Amino acid sequence: MLEPHYNTVIIGAGPAGLIAGVEAYNPDYRIVILEKMHKTGIKLRISGKGRCNITNEESMQSFLNRFGKKGRFLKYAFSQFFNHDLLKYINDLGVPTKLERGGRYFCESDRATDIVVAFEKKLSELNIPIAMKTHVTRIKKNDEGKFVLQVKEGQHETQVLADQVCICSGGLGYPATGSTGEGYAMAKAFGHTIVDTAPSLVPVLTAGDISQRVMGLSLRNISLSIWDEGKKVTEMFGEMMFTRKGVTGPIILTLSETLVTMLESRKEVQIKIDLKPALDHKKLDQRLQRELTNNSKQNFKSLLKSLIPLKMIDLFMDLLQVDPAKKLHQVTGEERKRLRLLLKEFPMEVIGHDSYDHAIVTSGGVSLKEIDPTTMESKLMPNLYFAGEVIDVNGETGGYNLTSSWSTGYLAGRSMRIKNLGV
Repeated sequence: MLEPHYNTVIIGAGPAGLIAGVEAYNPDYRIVILEKMHKTGIKLRISGKGRCNITNEESMQSFLNRFGKKGRFLKYAFSQFFNHDLLKYINDLGVPTKLERGGRYFCESDRATDIVVAFEKKLSELNIPIAMKTHVTRIKKNDEGKFVLQVKEGQHETQVLADQVCICSGGLGYPATGSTGEGYAMAKAFGHTIVDTAPSLVPVLTAGDISQRVMGLSLRNISLSIWDEGKKVTEMFGEMMFTRKGVTGPIILTLSETLVTMLESRKEVQIKIDLKPALDHKKLDQRLQRELTNNSKQNFKSLLKSLIPLKMIDLFMDLLQVDPAKKLHQVTGEERKRLRLLLKEFPMEVIGHDSYDHAIVTSGGVSLKEIDPTTMESKLMPNLYFAGEVIDVNGETGGYNLTSSWSTGYLAGRSMRIKNLGV
């Protein structure tokens, strides 16, 4: 059962809430973490395909660039608690980590659950309870300046008073994990602005049956560009994958915020895949001419085997409309040109995006203009703090968003503890 009064209440037991709880610790004060789900860190447990991409080894400036203009807000938080601070922190909790491709750090055990369990153990040692299945349905401040939280524990409803509150309830991505946007309503109750939300780091849907025909195929070391009514908007090098309904993978997820915004503006959106980014059009054409000359007696299908993944060959044959048995010395200049263009500018029409059910993070949230970046305290309501995905900060895939949650949670927890001590 909950006590009637706490010095500090943290709403949400995800990465931001868990670390905020540890850092808010003061032996003379009562602290509680409220979590509406049946266990802690559900989204964290499934992150990185269950392995947890904890952070990335990039420099701070490179890290900040991954968040675009919003990265400036995180500069102070990162100056206080950044990637290597986080790794030491998690190692000290008893969870070894390892470095993998792309500068990404994971749990050595490949079990994200190990981090959650380590935080649970630490909080237990500090006598900071995590109240499970406790859903905050309403929050306000009374005449004495205390926060009044209406809390539902199973079928039982009660009121809890708090001197400080930190909202770490997440965004809207993967709602089955508990991220259903209650934090936005809580922030609004105190006059905060909520920047329009949208799914981010989300797979996109494409027209036709191209994706379905090559479903499951991953493309590495390719370049993908976004086109808006015939004009290139942006381009990125990396890895992607075809799904039954569209495309996903690191570069798709990273570019998805741009694609979602364009789709919401009802614009004609197209992506083009450059399967040979190391060669410009001229050099690729020269290579094709050499292949045709040096292997003149081979058939057209054998040429494709040397250029693209096997799973794409039938698709290319249909799009190029060239007889697969045609000898290479019979290939015309026009057919060579069509092949070159398809290799360098493989087009797909984007017609939609997946829902929040498959969005790794949420774009939008509590306005950064209304949060003090040096404490994570509200500029509108004293003793109200925010951390994690509930705020309007979202970055690329690769451990960046989790680092933001850890860092803002750490800073919020520290700030609340310092304020409790009267420093």
